[in-house]
Amino acid sequence: MKKKIGIGIIALIIIIGIVVASIWGFNLGFTYSDHKEVDIYIGEEFENKEIYDMVKEIIGNQKIVIQKVELYEDMVAISVKDITDEQLENLNTKINEKYGIENETEDILVTEVPSVSIVDIVKPYIIPAIISFALVIVYFIIYIAIYKHQGNEISMPKALAETVVGIVAIQLLYFAILAITRLPINQFTMPIAAVLFVLTTIAKLCNN
Repeated sequence: MKKKIGIGIIALIIIIGIVVASIWGFNLGFTYSDHKEVDIYIGEEFENKEIYDMVKEIIGNQKIVIQKVELYEDMVAISVKDITDEQLENLNTKINEKYGIENETEDILVTEVPSVSIVDIVKPYIIPAIISFALVIVYFIIYIAIYKHQGNEISMPKALAETVVGIVAIQLLYFAILAITRLPINQFTMPIAAVLFVLTTIAKLCNN
């Protein structure tokens, strides 16, 4: 009875998650949503916090991501939701004063970065997931065949179906929870999904 209730709750959460994702989509984290990237050549090593503090002072309470780029890490990529021409000019002035350079505002590259679809986020993981899933199925079939050969009673179709459904259900549950709670989809989302896949697979193999 408890097992049926648990399955019912999981199924309900997945259904609600599908509805929420269909209507409102997923909540994309900052790096996956539309924003602007400002690339500024400094010409020397710098501390990310120094740049962050300058940007924060100018644009206020926006999400700010600072990254060092180029081989010698002498160029900064500043990701912000939005920045005006006036703010960009003020930032350029502050950076010039701080590092003793003479950049013009025209030297700064501002790129409009569009939002990334959930399909594009998942796409790099599809082929590895399919290969991993296929290997798990092959291993499971061999395992069951050896188990039955030893005289043990086990239904291969039933055991295989339960394993596949269990693995898929955990993934659907995970993404349903993300959709319902509106937790942001970020660079950690797919690695966590991969860990859940591995843990679920191991649990299913150990229980058979």
